Amino acid sequence: MSDFLTRAACRGRRPQHLDVNRHVTRPELIARLLRERRVARFVVAPDGFGKTNLALEYADTVFSFEHVFWIDGKSPCFLRDLDGERIACVLMEADEAPFLTVLEDVPPLDSERVELLAQEIDRLLDRGCEVIATCVPTCDAFDCLCDRIKLSASDLLLTDAEVDEFRTPAERAETPACALPPAQRVAGLVWGDAQNGAPFLALALREELPADMLLPLFAMLVLEEGPLDDLAAFSPRIADLTELLADRYPYLGIDRQLERFCAAPFMVADIASAFAARLDLLAERSLLPDRDTLVTRLADALMARVRHERACDTVRLLASRSSRAKWLACRGSELFDAACLVPACEVYRSLAGETGGAGVRLDADEAVRRAMLDDRASACTAARRVAGDASAPPRERAVGALVLARCAQQDERLRAESIVAACVAAASSGGPRRAGVDGALVEDWAMAASIHVALSRSCTEGAEAWVAWYDRGARGSALGHASSWVLRRAALDGLRGDSAACPATVLDRLAAIVRSRVSSVRGPMRLYEAVAGISFERACERGAVALPALDARAALAVRSIEMTLYAQRAACERIESERAERRRSLAALPGAFGAEAELPLRVGLASKAPTLTVNLFGCFEVRIGDAPVDPARFRRQKVKTLLALLVLNRGREFSRDRLVSLIWPESDLESARKNFYGIWSMLRRALTTPSGDCPYLIRQQQGLRLDARLLSSDVMRIDEVCRELLFERPGHGGWVHLFSEVSDRFSNDLMPSDSDNAAIASMRVDYRNRLVDALVAASSRLVEAGDVQEGLWFARAAHQRDRTREDAYTALMRAQVAAGQRTAALETYFSCRRFLADELGIDPSLETMSLYREVIEAEEVLR
Repeated sequence: MSDFLTRAACRGRRPQHLDVNRHVTRPELIARLLRERRVARFVVAPDGFGKTNLALEYADTVFSFEHVFWIDGKSPCFLRDLDGERIACVLMEADEAPFLTVLEDVPPLDSERVELLAQEIDRLLDRGCEVIATCVPTCDAFDCLCDRIKLSASDLLLTDAEVDEFRTPAERAETPACALPPAQRVAGLVWGDAQNGAPFLALALREELPADMLLPLFAMLVLEEGPLDDLAAFSPRIADLTELLADRYPYLGIDRQLERFCAAPFMVADIASAFAARLDLLAERSLLPDRDTLVTRLADALMARVRHERACDTVRLLASRSSRAKWLACRGSELFDAACLVPACEVYRSLAGETGGAGVRLDADEAVRRAMLDDRASACTAARRVAGDASAPPRERAVGALVLARCAQQDERLRAESIVAACVAAASSGGPRRAGVDGALVEDWAMAASIHVALSRSCTEGAEAWVAWYDRGARGSALGHASSWVLRRAALDGLRGDSAACPATVLDRLAAIVRSRVSSVRGPMRLYEAVAGISFERACERGAVALPALDARAALAVRSIEMTLYAQRAACERIESERAERRRSLAALPGAFGAEAELPLRVGLASKAPTLTVNLFGCFEVRIGDAPVDPARFRRQKVKTLLALLVLNRGREFSRDRLVSLIWPESDLESARKNFYGIWSMLRRALTTPSGDCPYLIRQQQGLRLDARLLSSDVMRIDEVCRELLFERPGHGGWVHLFSEVSDRFSNDLMPSDSDNAAIASMRVDYRNRLVDALVAASSRLVEAGDVQEGLWFARAAHQRDRTREDAYTALMRAQVAAGQRTAALETYFSCRRFLADELGIDPSLETMSLYREVIEAEEVLR
């Protein structure tokens, strides 16, 4: 008798190797398995679709794990007993009653073994037993050998109710389950970690698909969506495999009628982790010569789909360094025009000195990207390598000198100015210029350099130089950026009351050209067009240009790219700050050959617990180190409330009874204490590290608190943001980052889903008031300092967060008046007056009335 088979008996217990943390009953599928119990039932789907859980639920629901044999098909003992034709015989001897046999993960079998297994299944069915087998699609070879019921991958896709099982109300409202396509209804994706698709892909590749099938699967996951015809450039057999892939792998989202695919979304990092080791094999089966060509062609296809960031990630994570360098040198201008700056910078950083023969071009492009991101230090570092290289091509050297001239300190800026002037002189003596594609000049660097040199003398000369180049047929990105320099200079000169401000005639012509070209853009707006539009609007706001503002469509497109720039600048600051922090942490580590006295320090650093990150604004998010904590651990609202209260107390101690009264204010103290211990235990389990301990919660007699040394939270950051808004100096570079952080990270209230706890509700109102106070103060100080546009954005942010505060209305009116938006200011005033009269029965304050009269009087003067 086989010990392997007899040990497969469950005897009323769940199989030991199956530990299901979260289980959702699927009665519809169980009912389908129960329709015909006298034939074999096969569950055929890739890993991650819930095959095992379904078999587990059936064994529990129908048999309560009594008279159940759970056989692990991955074990070599299974093949041994199959070859010996002992499976049915041994199981029937071990249990005389009708029983259920679950064959989990049937392995790949040759034709002889397939026939043997079909015979064993028939013997069990003849005895009145039941058989359920699970396997991946490539292991299913039983269609012609036995009667059966088959549940395929499409049958296992989740219903709307199952999709919503573990989602929060906010997630359901944001993306209703009925709107999810079939490709995104896979159990392993919906019920797993939505931010981490690597485990699902690792399971998917355990199937050992043939390379001919793996190649189009990889291409579809990278590209995410598009026509099936596009895959023919990568896979020679895509036409033969489409039907097979559509039936077996629904997460690819293949629609055979529309001849398109729309795969489930995966991060490129997860795809790279799963496929990197197989790329050479995939390239051999493709129409391309090697893996680097395969990767760069996929990146080029993403660029054509306007998926620039994903294209950069694909190259950075899957291509070799030399291939990355060549691709970035070729695509740098296109990425820049699309405002894809930070991802391109990350590709450049990943090169680690590799240039692919394009080092000077790469450095020049990096300098320009960093300058646009306001990372002046990094911009100057890259620019110095180019400007200081006398053997560098004139274009790249002039670009590096221009970046230094605009970003470096005074002495270095003067030296850069001389290099720019020398480059202009060299270009002027080099003969006539040739017109390039779309009318752009080949020597675009010479044009930008000459405008910069003229502008350094006066705004008038800069505007005249720009117009002269335009009249000679110059177009393109260099001209667009140069126009923004001139318009910014004119706005600053006019604001300072400079007597040498640019004459209206030449400047108005330049501005009219910019306005016309920006307004005539159809399709996606390029970065240089948006930069010119931003400077044009600033010049209009400050009275330097007497022209109408951009029309609504163009203004919206310009603002969209402006906000993209704000977000990328904030991301750049965050990335560089995190890198600096890591460098400081590594610098603090002792050397490998340090003194023995430093050993305890090394041990302490090595055993330090990971940081607990708890974010409470917008959505409840908990991470231990870099790993998110399963939201199911916080399914009980009281557990979330307890953790929130501890976080809001900033590591200070709470008395137990105080916490109990805050969580159960209407219960008697004794029963509430009993409930509290259960909630405290749930929170400890939720915050347990992979090592099995919970270093974050500290309990001392009747005192309870979080260890503040291991805690990071947006609650701490919002206090810093409010302080910076209240006391930051106008004109300092941190305003862009602050606005981006307020708009993104703190766009919603504290714990919006907790509507029952009075303490949380009180703190929610307090934090909202503090943020609005700071936004109103920031707007007022910015407007007074002449930064009207920034003040207007902060005033709008304050008004959007609380439409019941008169000071928010007043701040918005003041900013609108300063920006010349009189109609908008009047609308704001009437909205304020209606609210005060309807809700409070009072009139606006004297300050609000004064602003209203200022608008009316200005309008009368204009008449």
